[in-house]
Amino acid sequence: MPSKVYVNVEDHRLIDGKTTVEDITKVGLPTIKHTTTTIDAAGMVVAVDMPNATHLDAMDYTITHNNGVNCSLLATPGKHTQEFRTVRQKYGVAKAVIGHESVKFRLVGVHAETQKGDIETGSPYGSTEKYSCLRYEEEVDGKIVTIIDAMAGVIKYNGKDYTSDVKNLLK
Repeated sequence: MPSKVYVNVEDHRLIDGKTTVEDITKVGLPTIKHTTTTIDAAGMVVAVDMPNATHLDAMDYTITHNNGVNCSLLATPGKHTQEFRTVRQKYGVAKAVIGHESVKFRLVGVHAETQKGDIETGSPYGSTEKYSCLRYEEEVDGKIVTIIDAMAGVIKYNGKDYTSDVKNLLK
């Protein structure tokens, strides 16, 4: 019998450089989208958008905050090296097992935009920072599951390097 596992974020922390930033309300992680080439040959009844496993579209990510402690650092122009740490609660329905796991996202991005937010009586005055993503890394319980590095030309999922396969064939 398959077992369902529900995963909820219990807490999180953002570190920009070496500084902990407080009052972060949301992090919008990048959309990872492979570029495609449309194949539409004679005899095909449907055109196919074939993904390229070694190239991605441009990625961006956002950090929404309530202008708390060290939040002004987030709008600094230039490159940011950020680590977003989360603790997720896992609930295995079949055996009623409850546990926790660590998930870390390491992002390198260039600050691109600040959305100053809305002013509303009784609500915190928040902003959203947008970054152009240069590097994305995801680690679950100490195991790196994804690395995308635009400058180094690396796309890795679960330890498999998709860009090196192509590079090796060109030797």
